[in-house]
Amino acid sequence: MTDEALALLRDLVRQDTTSGDSAAQAAAQELAVSYATSTAGVRVLQRSTAGRPWVLLGTGSANGALFVCHIDTVPVGSRDLWERAPFSADVDEEFLHGRGSVDMKGGLVAALAALRNAAEAGAGAQVLITSDEEIGCRGAAEASAALELTPRIVVVPEATQNRVSLGHRGATWLRLAAAGKAAHGSTPRLGRNAIQLLADRALGALDSLPLSTEDYLGEETVNVGTFEGGTATNIVPASAVLTLDVRTVDGGAPVIAWASSLDPAISAEVDLDLPAVRTPSLPAALADQATAPAATYFTDASALAGSVAGAPIVIWGPGDPRQMHAANEQLELDSWRQALRNYRELVLSAAR
Repeated sequence: MTDEALALLRDLVRQDTTSGDSAAQAAAQELAVSYATSTAGVRVLQRSTAGRPWVLLGTGSANGALFVCHIDTVPVGSRDLWERAPFSADVDEEFLHGRGSVDMKGGLVAALAALRNAAEAGAGAQVLITSDEEIGCRGAAEASAALELTPRIVVVPEATQNRVSLGHRGATWLRLAAAGKAAHGSTPRLGRNAIQLLADRALGALDSLPLSTEDYLGEETVNVGTFEGGTATNIVPASAVLTLDVRTVDGGAPVIAWASSLDPAISAEVDLDLPAVRTPSLPAALADQATAPAATYFTDASALAGSVAGAPIVIWGPGDPRQMHAANEQLELDSWRQALRNYRELVLSAAR
């Protein structure tokens, strides 16, 4: 089965499934579906009929392990930084190379192989394949609204070097827009500078942002993502927009309230508000596995946590997380083969 799984993984890495391209993501999902359902007992349980593509595959009871996997990738970026073609899926003795190999097509294929293992053993397991995770778990959010899931354990196969992480921070993305008044650059007193307003009232107030800390998830953080405004050097800018990425441990409400109170001329819109994910202790089915700190990134678990009937959620997958979103992304084949073994054992133990 390993050779067949590797062939699928290479096929998937060859597909450009950059977030936002629903057609490409749907086509790649169909490759995954064909591989999984070629084993008797694996079937499509539910899938999207509109919006962003997603599909739920399963076998037997719905009370076993559920793997949650996204098919999209981040953009390649500058191709000059890549030593190999980004979608080459080249394989050497140690690595499989290409965008998405680590994040997270390697984990997806390992989960699909485990689903086939479960079918052959008469055990229950499920795999949910989502889209547009990289731009805010959009596909998972749409799937969550349509699904009622009752797994015993949820695994998100993001890269952790096969160590078990028990959670990650949430994410609140804010869009702050300042309304000023245009004027000639030689008479700035006749206008109101929207860029300066955001700089003074928002950037200058970041130290007052209410940030919390949690023992396992760590400290909340804020990043200034973009700052745009102005039309010409000699015009007082009438508008400006600032975006903030706040990674939260205690929900986005405090930072949303902070942003909404900055200035009457600054409006605050919430582009994304995902909760943190935190499983209190290592699930019994993974008691012999090495553990990892909280993941630094968010995952589809944020969008699905309310739809899995309180099941423990872990982030546990092959590959080096430092390869995620990097040029020359490459998946360690030994790490991937270990995930194949890990997931096979889990689907059988979780179904008992």
